[in-house]
Amino acid sequence: MSYELEYLELLGFEVTTDARAVSSRFPTTFEEYVEPTWPAFLLDLIPSGHARRFWERELGLPNTEGPQKRPPQRSRSDPSAKREGRVWGGGVGGEAPDVENDWSVLVRGAGNPPGNVRVASAAEVAPLGEHPGFERGEILERRDAFIEYARSRGASVAGGSGAAGDAPKFLLREDDRGRWHADGALDDARTRASWLVKFPRSAASDDRLVLEAEAPYARVASRFGVRVAAGLTWERDCLFVPRFDRRREADGSLGRLGLESLYSLAGVAAFGAPTSKDVFARALARCATDPRAELRELLLRDVLDVALGNTDNHGRNTSVLKEPRGPTRLSPLYDFAPMILDVQGIARVSRWDAEREGYPEWGAVADSLAVHGLEPAPTKAWLRALAPRVAALPDMMRDEGVPARVIHVLTERVARVARSLEATR
Repeated sequence: MSYELEYLELLGFEVTTDARAVSSRFPTTFEEYVEPTWPAFLLDLIPSGHARRFWERELGLPNTEGPQKRPPQRSRSDPSAKREGRVWGGGVGGEAPDVENDWSVLVRGAGNPPGNVRVASAAEVAPLGEHPGFERGEILERRDAFIEYARSRGASVAGGSGAAGDAPKFLLREDDRGRWHADGALDDARTRASWLVKFPRSAASDDRLVLEAEAPYARVASRFGVRVAAGLTWERDCLFVPRFDRRREADGSLGRLGLESLYSLAGVAAFGAPTSKDVFARALARCATDPRAELRELLLRDVLDVALGNTDNHGRNTSVLKEPRGPTRLSPLYDFAPMILDVQGIARVSRWDAEREGYPEWGAVADSLAVHGLEPAPTKAWLRALAPRVAALPDMMRDEGVPARVIHVLTERVARVARSLEATR
């Protein structure tokens, strides 16, 4: 993989890893980057879940569910590489049908993913025609016409981990008349706001409970000191999440901020690959503008993950937000919910090397972060100081409207985490 000369000229030959680079792992240089697998950032772009199934049907492909480790072998001289999205994987060979499917879905379906990196061939696909959009009430009622419209325009995105399945999620835009459209179906000038809209995965009460808890969980996290974006809204079994990777610029244009998952930062080119928190911490320290501040933020989030049962903490549920000529730091918190209640029983996905049965040994974790500039003694003192705040989480959860059953299930877990923090040495 390499950057085109015209693009480097446009940047004034500035070497950067901010939002102007396709990934923080690939600075904007003349270098040709060779990877043994897909470049990991492509997995942040390729549709999956409902969206992937739509594109497989649209393209007449067999369903395979998920990128493989080996991409189609394409050299820089292969004209189809430039034509099909101007991005290619310098893989280790293999032309298996499922791998070809991955490529086809990528170059047709990755036209408007979260973040600011898009595949040109997908972005240039002609829209399916004007549509008047939908009223908010039609979304809340989950009318078949809305669901079919959103999926047919590639607005659905994957949800959950490989174990959790995929709850229906849609990237939508609200126009200046308050009508709602698929993200790629409304031009920037008419966009008033950008949203992620989520529905429960099924009619089961636990699925509904997990999603209902997400909005008050975000308020709890904000009070706890975690970086959280604008408020989430739960209404009639539907969660409305304002997108933080889109913003209105001073000149009135719609800005797209870079968004890159921890999987991508760590070079993990497989969905659901078991990856330790230590690997993610190392990747974050390498790319963050202020590594120590971001590692502490990562640690603070993990305290809450453990205490509040957010076990589905895989590397695509945490990302960095990147600005052109601006800082790279952890994005606002997202997909933070009591996944421990999921009916399929999701064990903690990403764990520290110093961890037993899903509970970190906080002192050893602090020691492991010293290599990244986070001094152990003050970090341990800070962790101990979190203990009374963690112990108070049940009261905070009640204040913020977390469902009573969630609080009941987690009370002993919260107390255990508070004790472990207090004992940190």
